[in-house]
Amino acid sequence: MKRNGLDITVLILGIACIGLMTVNRYIFRPVWKSEIRTELREVKKEIKNDLHDSRDEVKEASKEVKSELKESGKERKQTLKESHNEVKAEIQEAKTELKETLPLSY
Repeated sequence: MKRNGLDITVLILGIACIGLMTVNRYIFRPVWKSEIRTELREVKKEIKNDLHDSRDEVKEASKEVKSELKESGKERKQTLKESHNEVKAEIQEAKTELKETLPLSY
């Protein structure tokens, strides 16, 4: 069989395709994957930083809420004490008025 120019061209193109596929498989893909990995690492770092920032914000907000609750609790206790003292004074006054108005008979 005699080989002509077309057969040689097809053979060369086939070898070139196999070579390009090999280069793509073993050289370009790892490079692309490493680029994607570095981008993923950066995104992960950003997400972690955002998470830490949000945690810190939540902690600060919870501290503020706790302090506000403590203050409001103290205020409520104070108002309850005052109202309790007022009620005691009114009861005492009512007792003294009853003692004065009702004659004791033995």
